[in-house]
Amino acid sequence: MAFVAGGSFAQKHFNVSGGYFGHTLSHPGLVIEAEWEHMYNDRVSLPLYVGAGVYVHPRNHYGTFLEAGTGFRQYTRSGLFFEERLALGVLQTFLHSDAVYEVDESGLVSQGSRSNPPDFMPSISLGFGYNFSQGEGKQNLLWIRPKLFFQMPHKTFANYHMAVQVGFTHSL
Repeated sequence: MAFVAGGSFAQKHFNVSGGYFGHTLSHPGLVIEAEWEHMYNDRVSLPLYVGAGVYVHPRNHYGTFLEAGTGFRQYTRSGLFFEERLALGVLQTFLHSDAVYEVDESGLVSQGSRSNPPDFMPSISLGFGYNFSQGEGKQNLLWIRPKLFFQMPHKTFANYHMAVQVGFTHSL
């Protein structure tokens, strides 16, 4: 716990990030984030972030999400870093279709909405990357983050999804 006591070092970085969001790796999307990173020393930080993204699942649906989370990031002397992140968010999906039809209780067919109800989206990700500007105060990070997120409730169940994020972070 010596890293927590190092309050004299404590720096704060405001970072912006952007990158590829691959729903089940191959369904393309984008993610952007704003991050407040509290550095406890030159090797350890606790970032807080908000992010938004979109992805396209061809011939099925497309999704948009908004999330907020926290994490832990450990830097090495070589410039590599490792991180873990937990987040809570909202996922909104829309069906790819010319029309969606609903049948009511009396048997009448009518056109329905392509928009599904918003779903709760908790997530966890583990990441690693490289800090191109180590020791300069500002940061330029290249990262990859495998991610597991849940869509709750999806047809009365908790549906899980895999994703991968690849991107770049820059300190302002």
